[in-house]
Amino acid sequence: MVAIPEKKAAESKSDLQPNNPHDRFARKTVGNPLYAADFLKYYVDSLVVRHINLDCLVAAPTHYLTDELKEVILDISFAARLRDEVGGSEVLIFMEHKSTPSRLAPLQVGTHAFLSLYFGWTTAKYSETYKPSIPLMIVVYNGNQDIDEEILFQDIFQNIPEELRRFVPQFQLIVINLRRFHFGNLPGKPETQAIVESMKRATDGTFTKHFDRILELVKAANLGKQQTYDLTNNITRYCTWTNNVTSEQIVQSITKIFNGTEGIDMANTIQKSILQEGIEIGETRGELKCRVNDLLTFLRARFTQVPQHIVDSLNQRTDAIALESLVALAATCSSLDEFAAEL
Repeated sequence: MVAIPEKKAAESKSDLQPNNPHDRFARKTVGNPLYAADFLKYYVDSLVVRHINLDCLVAAPTHYLTDELKEVILDISFAARLRDEVGGSEVLIFMEHKSTPSRLAPLQVGTHAFLSLYFGWTTAKYSETYKPSIPLMIVVYNGNQDIDEEILFQDIFQNIPEELRRFVPQFQLIVINLRRFHFGNLPGKPETQAIVESMKRATDGTFTKHFDRILELVKAANLGKQQTYDLTNNITRYCTWTNNVTSEQIVQSITKIFNGTEGIDMANTIQKSILQEGIEIGETRGELKCRVNDLLTFLRARFTQVPQHIVDSLNQRTDAIALESLVALAATCSSLDEFAAEL
């Protein structure tokens, strides 16, 4: 039985209208230390995770980043400790969610990591005894395309002379490729399984069909009342953003899984929130559709045919300013692969 929590403050406009619903959901779920430790434990290579004490995982400070930088380079960051013999050295974990392949992911995640290290040094007043945290950079990939799971920083550059290669920075990203994990055999706690299955179902278009099963996993999780409501709300919103589902279907499913009066109250509260979100989104949806159509027309004029995954990615965009910035990219890119890599 789930009691409906007290009314919370309205979410920010950026929460209601995310640039990318996949990124928003990742930030709300695996970006939460409550779920992140279990997610990392089961989805990162065990050879890496065994060195990290995930029991002390906390959100890392990001106040040194401007809002603009947070939008561009930040998805998720945590601080933890190593399981070492020198007092548990601090490790910083930087996670970036990608629903399409991007060759510039190392630059994006690396920028955040190095800014954090520099901020730590300046906070220590440039102390010569400053001990920098160990950065680990992770890409969580949830898309329909195959990717190269060895992502190296030097790969973003072309034609590096061998004599110069040793002078160019090099590091490798840890890749969590959710394509490698199969439905019915997802590892982790029930809430972790619900989160990962939601991400995979949103990508392959089967979210609505399996919505009840995902809610069953949330119900089976050992979460508090507020946490159950928050996770159900985030999963429900994610479903409405990425799949064709009506508010009536949402109420029916939530009421069926979380039976009783409290389940009905939760369903009605979530439905009301989503309907209000729909009103705000509807004011700009027509304008966004026109911008997407104009951009696709321009791309087709240059390259004749545009792959469906690019069309789908553009149709998911809910930020008119971000779409405007893609016009310049469409005019200067040398190929559709280059354009897709920047989406």
